Amino acid sequence: MSRPRTEPMLALAALAVVAGAYAVDGSRHEAAGQDMQPANLYVSVVVDQLRPDVLEKYAPAFTGGLKRLLDGGYRFTQASHAHARTSTAPGHATLTTGVIPARHGVIANSWQQRRGFRWEPMYAVADPESPILGFENEASLEGRSPATMLRDGLPDWFVAANPDSRRVSISKKDRAAVPMGGQNTEHVYWILGELGQFITSTYYRRDYPRWLERFNRDVMPGIMAPHVWDTEVPPEYRGLARDDEAAYEGDGIHTVFPHVSAEENAPYIEDPSDERLVQMVHNLWGLEQPRADVAVIELAKVAIDELELGQRDDIDYLAVALSATDRVGHAYGPFSQEVLSTVVTVDRLLGELFDYLDEEVGEGRWTVGLTADHGVVTIPEYAREQGDRGAERHARDEVRSQLENVLRRAIQEGGGPDEIAERTARYVERLEVVEAAYTHRSLVSGGEPADSFAVLYRNSYYPGRAWDDLSRFGVDLRYGEGDYIGSRTGTNHETPYWYDRHVPMIFYGAGVEAGVSDDPVYTFDFAPTLAGLAGIAVPDDLDGRRIF
Repeated sequence: MSRPRTEPMLALAALAVVAGAYAVDGSRHEAAGQDMQPANLYVSVVVDQLRPDVLEKYAPAFTGGLKRLLDGGYRFTQASHAHARTSTAPGHATLTTGVIPARHGVIANSWQQRRGFRWEPMYAVADPESPILGFENEASLEGRSPATMLRDGLPDWFVAANPDSRRVSISKKDRAAVPMGGQNTEHVYWILGELGQFITSTYYRRDYPRWLERFNRDVMPGIMAPHVWDTEVPPEYRGLARDDEAAYEGDGIHTVFPHVSAEENAPYIEDPSDERLVQMVHNLWGLEQPRADVAVIELAKVAIDELELGQRDDIDYLAVALSATDRVGHAYGPFSQEVLSTVVTVDRLLGELFDYLDEEVGEGRWTVGLTADHGVVTIPEYAREQGDRGAERHARDEVRSQLENVLRRAIQEGGGPDEIAERTARYVERLEVVEAAYTHRSLVSGGEPADSFAVLYRNSYYPGRAWDDLSRFGVDLRYGEGDYIGSRTGTNHETPYWYDRHVPMIFYGAGVEAGVSDDPVYTFDFAPTLAGLAGIAVPDDLDGRRIF
């Protein structure tokens, strides 16, 4: 199936990663990274599912932290991921370790792990040996740690340079907080949605700090209380997004502001008299929206204060991953009123965080890098309204049924595993929904692939870890550009296309002057660049480099 659309910067990204390293003309970025006194605190901010075109489109509505970054930061307009499986866990792991998923091992949010002749499901941050602290006897709560991430990362480089460095990683999602904490961070927290509280695992700590217990007890109940979610966008800026009502978003019924917890959760509450169940459902609903980011930023402020981050003689590290844009984006699409409001909320919250850093750490004593773990496909129905007749929606069950039929046929025709994989790939490519299929043997056979997308798939391949429908049988798939394989509403990511790989990358603060670069850079450059600004050493075998 041939499509006329183009892929900006794809060949450059592929060639760069094939070489294992690349050169950026440092002279073009001298103004951005002056040899100044290092800051006292370095902050990584990852905004889940934030496309650069969305950031730019909604910029007129910004008055807080995003405006501050766009106006005063150094921005790379052509930053992208260099791997095919664009999702939360591999994105955060790459941003933290400075290497591609094929080297750090976190190839997806979940995958099939080969153990001998068996394949078993594996979650990216699962670790049965590290139970949830305070819930060690709860069999339903699986342990968490960076056990599957095979490299150290930015916070580990900080502590290697100075053992007294304090490091904190906070997110709603465990698969964001854990990778951003590297291998040796003591304070790594994420939210247990059913309880509406921040938790950690025994991998990190033997007890919860009192300040976190107070936060869970005194602050989280207010954040998680049942509420009405209404837009934060002033009326004059609501035209930046499409009309609020669309049958292809949300649940297809509750598609306009305001969104009311009691109404939208009613179908999921079988017994309204069960107060615990009702509260749990409301908690989970609230965490699908900007309240998750409110909780993360509020806890980050407490951590800055309680741990005196950036307020001592040692250089500290803080990572915050904001997740609401992802959940809202999945449900409503990147150009919806809901995403516009959520990004405006991110702008406000980051403004509050930066003001707090100015007050507590001091102006000119902190540096921040902001980026994203992946993008997202435009909702196909909206894309078609805008004239893109190639964008299509396909039901996941129907696609899987077609793949199973093809695989069954390929196996019945006999041969060894490599022969079956090759036959499967060729048969699959005859399906209208599949653009290309790559055998694992072809990805690792060496040489320069004729298809530059294959390099991205090679960068997402790790032996014994299978992430696609046919990966266990040695085949990975590329679906059509602009297509969505899934439910009848909403959208997704996890493709190698530009809309999923292209992300913002902005640095701001001590040691950084305002500017813009159109040079191609990659997300594995993010960690070594922050480390370079901090003046700390990094491993000499990274895929990434300091880019200014």
